[in-house]
Amino acid sequence: MKRTNCRLPYMLLLAAIIAFAACSKDGSQGPAGPAGPAGPAGANGPGGPAGPKGDTGVANVIYSGWLDVGFDTLRDNAGKPAGFGGAIEAPKLTAEILTKGFVHVYLNLDSASNPTIVPIPYIEPQVYINFAAQTGVIFINSNIDLTTSQTSTGTKVFQFRYVLVPGGVQARSSSAVDWKNYASVKKFLGLKD
Repeated sequence: MKRTNCRLPYMLLLAAIIAFAACSKDGSQGPAGPAGPAGPAGANGPGGPAGPKGDTGVANVIYSGWLDVGFDTLRDNAGKPAGFGGAIEAPKLTAEILTKGFVHVYLNLDSASNPTIVPIPYIEPQVYINFAAQTGVIFINSNIDLTTSQTSTGTKVFQFRYVLVPGGVQARSSSAVDWKNYASVKKFLGLKD
């Protein structure tokens, strides 16, 4: 009987070896189980380097403040009054903007505190205002004198503003702005009064 007890550990070891050897990996894989819950979020990594500085302004648009403009009487060939003309110096109005961009001019018919802004050209039954642009200057002509003046309370009226849109600037959306509506232009370009 003692011999059987001595052989028992060897027989158990042999049975274990045979059991492991009998397992094979030739069978097909079973179906995937359900996904487990998400683990906790890791710590934030260090911030990256700062990016390059972007272009200034909104789409590189150039605009003036509200400007005072003086008008002179224009005369025809016979010397008779033919209207009124004024000029606005626009140093950043280049030949490239004239040929590839846009020039817009606006008139505030009232005061800064109570603006009534119209785009030029502006036509009413008794009023005609137009402009022409050359490198560095915008000429305004009208059938009435639009010289910037002050009311009896000292408030300025008849001030002008120009907006220059260089060519080659990618448009955000052609339908996003109505250039004849100053409120739309102001919002689109982020103009400050």
